[in-house]
Amino acid sequence: MAMSNSSLLERGPRAHFDDNRLRVHPGWFSPTTEELESEATPSADVLFDVFTQIIKIAGALDRGASETLEDLNLTAGAFNALVELGKVGEEGVAPSELARRLGVARRTATLYVDILTKQGWAVREAHPADRRMVLARLSEQGTHLLANDGQTYQQRLSELLGDLSPVQAERLRQLLGQIMVETAS
Repeated sequence: MAMSNSSLLERGPRAHFDDNRLRVHPGWFSPTTEELESEATPSADVLFDVFTQIIKIAGALDRGASETLEDLNLTAGAFNALVELGKVGEEGVAPSELARRLGVARRTATLYVDILTKQGWAVREAHPADRRMVLARLSEQGTHLLANDGQTYQQRLSELLGDLSPVQAERLRQLLGQIMVETAS
């Protein structure tokens, strides 16, 4: 007795039914890890697809972060600057170093410090050894904001990434870190 193609698909181990429709997991037709690792360099088409996906995700994350941080009247970049200033502590940081830590242009880091200063969350001070240099650090208000609400906002922003397993999150962090290193050189 011959079976139709549809009945073979329906009985296959990789088929799932939902509302009487056949569903196939998208990864089933993807190349295996061994096949991918055998290629010396990914094709330009694949890399461009990765690039466009990152741009789309960055836009979506930026929009989501704007909504999340709306009550603070901060962008995701300015919030990251706030967190970074919290990490450097009382000694403060030069705008050029803040820019390096955030992976942005110096003028962007300066803009973030301007925003945080206007909000009362950061202060600018002359460098103790070189009066020509300016250092930025958290104000008392900024320190208080991070201590009381920083973790809440970081959690809300983290939720924008969806449900990643710990392994997926670490692998994604590693891959994105590799891209950041390669674009910085």
